[in-house]
Order: sequence, then C-alpha cells, then structure tokens
Amino acid sequence: MGTSACYHAPWREARVRGSSINSAGKTVPHTHLSLTCLPNQSHSPSATQSRCRQTRYQSKQEAVSLHVAREMATASLALLDQTLLPSPLAYNGGSDRLSQEIFSILESNFLFGASPLEGGACSAGRVRVLSIDGGADGGALAAAALVRLERRLQELSGNPAARVADFFDLAAGSGAGGFLAAALFACRMPAEAARDVVAKNRKVLSGRGGGLMSFRRPEAAFRKVFGDLTVRDAAKPLLIPCYDMATAAPFVFSRADAVEADAFDFPLWQVCAAACGVGPAEVASLDGRTRLRAASGAGAGGGGASAAVANPTAVALTHVLHNKREFPFAAGAGDLVVLSLGGRAAASLGRLSSSSLLRIAGACQADMVDQAVSMVFGESRATNYVRIQGNGIAPGETAEAALAERGVESVLFRGKKLMAQTNGERLDGVAEQLVREHHRRLESKTPVVLVKPSATPRTSSSSASTLITVSTNSSSESP
Repeated sequence: MGTSACYHAPWREARVRGSSINSAGKTVPHTHLSLTCLPNQSHSPSATQSRCRQTRYQSKQEAVSLHVAREMATASLALLDQTLLPSPLAYNGGSDRLSQEIFSILESNFLFGASPLEGGACSAGRVRVLSIDGGADGGALAAAALVRLERRLQELSGNPAARVADFFDLAAGSGAGGFLAAALFACRMPAEAARDVVAKNRKVLSGRGGGLMSFRRPEAAFRKVFGDLTVRDAAKPLLIPCYDMATAAPFVFSRADAVEADAFDFPLWQVCAAACGVGPAEVASLDGRTRLRAASGAGAGGGGASAAVANPTAVALTHVLHNKREFPFAAGAGDLVVLSLGGRAAASLGRLSSSSLLRIAGACQADMVDQAVSMVFGESRATNYVRIQGNGIAPGETAEAALAERGVESVLFRGKKLMAQTNGERLDGVAEQLVREHHRRLESKTPVVLVKPSATPRTSSSSASTLITVSTNSSSESP
C-alpha cells in the first residue's frame, strides 16, 4: 500500500518575525505556509498521519489568525491615513515625515482634546473677536491697522458711519491695546480719532510716561478720553488684562463681571492706566471692595505690566468658549473669527538695558500665545485666525509702512515665515469676512451673541469664565 512521501517524514516549520523558514533555508511568507518533509526518516504511518492532521489543523488556525491580523493592520492603516492631518512642514526624509504625522495625531487628539475643526455651529454664525497687543510701539501699528480696517468696512458695507465695534462681538486689549479696545467699544470712537490719541500720547501708552521722578500726570490723558465711563458702560464684551502687584497675579477687567457686580466694575481711565503700567497705578472698584495695585511701568521703556500679558488672544478665546450665557453657540475654534493685532519690531538701541529686556519678554510672551493659537486653529488659521504684526525686517519704520510689509505666520517648531500677502491685504480679507457675517446676521433669526444688558448688579457668576484674581481690603492692603 503506497503512501505519500510526506507520511514517512515529520513536518518541520520555524517562524521568525512573521515569516516561515523551510528545511531548505528559504523564507516563506507566513500567509502561505508550506510544510516540508525531512528525508531519510521513517515513522509509523498512523503516528505520522495523526501528526500531519494535527499540524494541518494548527496551520489552518494560524493561517486564519494571520489573515485576521493582516485585515486589522490594513484597517488600522486606512484609519491612520484618514486621521492624519496635513503636515504644516514639508519634510523630505521619510522618517521625519512619519514623525511629523505622528505628532500631528497626538496634537489633534490629545494636546488640545479636539478633533479637526468642524463647522457644526457655523450655521448659527461665527463669533468675531478682536485682540490688540500692547507692543513696544505704543499701539501705533494696531491703530493704523484699525484705521485701514474701518475704512474698508465702510466701503464694503456702504455705510460711511460704520465703526469697527459694529463688526466685532468682543474686544480684548493689553497695554495700549487695552486703551484702543476701550475707546472703540465704550466710547464708540472712530478709528482715526483713536489713532490721533495714540500718536499724541505714545510715551504714556508705551509705559514710558510718568514715574516716581516725574511731575507730570500721564493719567490725565485717560481721564480726558473716558471721563466717568466704567467697564460696565462698554457696548459689547470687553476684556483688559493687567498685573496686580498686591497678589502677584494677572487680573482681567471683564464687562461680563462688571455688569453683575459693582465689585468688578472699575473706572475705565483707571483700568487703562493700570493696563499701560503708568506708575504705581491704584485701581479701586466702584463700591471700594476690590482694590489692586498695577505693576509699575516706570522706566520700563515699553514693557511694564503688559510684558506679563502682552498678547490677550488666549484670554479672549478662553472667555468666549467658557461664557455660554453670551456665546451659546461657540463650541470650538471653528466657530470663531479672530483678528489679532500686534506691534512693530522696535529699533535696536545697540545696548542692553532693563527696558530692552522687558521688551524682549513681552515679545516672547506674545509669540508664544500666537504659536499656541495657531496650533489650535490648525489649517483654518488662514481664514479663522489672522495675526497682523511687523516682520522685523525693517524695524523702526512707520506703522503705515509696516502695513505694506509681507505678513508673517507662526510655523510649528520653525519660528515664523513670510507670507505672500501683505498685512494690508490680509486686513482687507478680514474685512470681507466681517461684512459677510454682518449681512448674514441681518437675515438670520437666531442670535449668535447674547450681550448682557447693564442691569441691577448681583453676585457674579461669570468669574469662572475669566481669569479673575481679587485683592480686597480685608485680604490685602496696598503698601
């Protein structure tokens, strides 16, 4: 009775790193397992047949398991391809490319806890945010940018009386930017008038005016502009961060809190003096329960308190996304349109001083916030997040010349890169977006923003949405 040659020899297989090695030393893919007999060995047919059946059964099970594993790997790769975000950097090497793609996955899913931006709430409209830096130039570039923006808004809307405040839902400003934000949203001041005030009081707004040895009273400029207006009198949400020396912590003046309690309502002229760091500014709420001592900008040469909170964009985004009373439809960065106005690069004086160190610290803080916000917006930062600032190629140029410069964009781990568009052209693009959103709201029945009216004060419940640090008479006394 003839038997197959394979019944007279045992089967041998070896598996190394997902492959099979036969007796001839050749590697066979594990998806096509082959059983090779070893010659010159004799065994009983019954035992050999039993061993063959057992080996075939095990091989069949292994083949099924390997097939399932291969299908799972293929599905995982497909899911990975769908999850990968376009890399902001162009790597040539394969390993660098893979590393960047892996980081993109971690960034989108873990660093910020959000999936790629979606427009789910965009059907209800997008919240328009204006953020203005202090800057070492005393707000000169920001003021010039606001003038151009307002003119463009008037042209596109066909309303010569249109103001910047009509096309934004919230304004946040630090340093000189705090003055500009308050002037536009509380006084409804035209952008050109605000620019003239900035030009006449540049030393005051940059923190170089006044001080312990000065006999001038720079806060008089703020009194003249705001009079008896308080934070509550702002027509729309307003945020102005400063630094409290009494508690060594930031303090954010917020209209949302001022509307609800007198303990959070402050005279605007004091707020702007504190934000610009003019001398040891003492700020007290209307009821006297809240007092703070702003960081002094005497001798800071353009830094002062604004060096601690140079870029208020992060403060504005946090307030909008956590204040569901006024911004009920803002669920993520995709529901926002942010215009951030920075400053020009100051001309180098050729020597290192305390004022230059403060300017460097403020510029670094502003760049860090810009980098983080750019990462949050991801690929939509070209439209949803626009940052206007000097590119530093020709420091010391006029603000109008800076608007004609090519814009700069923050790139992950690569610093900044020049853009094809100029700052002025980017402002024109923002104006078009703002006008489209304005017209869309006129035709929509669903309000995007529910601004709190100035009603009877009550215990504040919106403090959690804003970074608030209170120093009261009972807890800390001014020195």
